[in-house]
Amino acid sequence: MDKGNENDELLLFLNTWEISNDNRIPIENLHTQDDLQIFSIRENTDALPDVRLFRNELRHALASGTIEGMNQWIIRRNVHTQMTTGSGKYRLEFFTNRHSIIDHILILVLQKVEEGQFHRYKICPDCQWAFYDASKSSTKKWCSMNKNSSTGRACGTIAKVRKYREKNKK
Repeated sequence: MDKGNENDELLLFLNTWEISNDNRIPIENLHTQDDLQIFSIRENTDALPDVRLFRNELRHALASGTIEGMNQWIIRRNVHTQMTTGSGKYRLEFFTNRHSIIDHILILVLQKVEEGQFHRYKICPDCQWAFYDASKSSTKKWCSMNKNSSTGRACGTIAKVRKYREKNKK
């Protein structure tokens, strides 16, 4: 698993499932409860199948733009919200009473939504890698256009070449 954005816990979580660039076979990186220790939760109370299910539904929400599943997780997990103020601004603060990776990641998602940044998290349509779109217009589609990227694959270039070749077939 590439850790090019290891300071972004949301990306780290999303990319615990990936597709190998070598053979294009999906790789599951969450095999045991011990694999969940990379996240900053002291005593995780979530079962591994539940964590995988949540991750897969979050990936689906990013790839498809459908958020109904995430709203169900918010209701099911009973994430609490309170208003706070600081520096003359009102904000929402999210919290839970459990030691839970699912709740922790769900709160990160809600914080990104509150900050107006969640739309920048995307899933590459080619290699399925989760990435953060830091472009000014936030219209990036692929994880990379360059093979020297952190994913090691030039998905955008590959897709554009494929489209060009299909268009110019004789």
